[in-house]
Amino acid sequence: MKFKCKVITRSSRNEIIGLDELNSLDLEFKNKNGNDENDLPFLKIYLTAVPVQGKANKELIKLLAEKLGVSKSRIEIIKGEKSKEKVVKVLM
Repeated sequence: MKFKCKVITRSSRNEIIGLDELNSLDLEFKNKNGNDENDLPFLKIYLTAVPVQGKANKELIKLLAEKLGVSKSRIEIIKGEKSKEKVVKVLM
């Protein structure tokens, strides 16, 4: 599974806000057929970490692993490691 996320750092809490207002069933179908990144679902995520030396990325992976019930090694940031907007891949 792949999705895009916008990360807001230096927040008072670690929290996943939710999906963009798109039809998730339609998105699942498109993603399985290999369409581009514009069709991916979009999450807004607040993190307490600062974006220094990969701390926010590590915290993002930890939060996603916890919420999705997978190990941290199954989550990878495939685009945007040094950006607020990222593409994340999760191996289920």
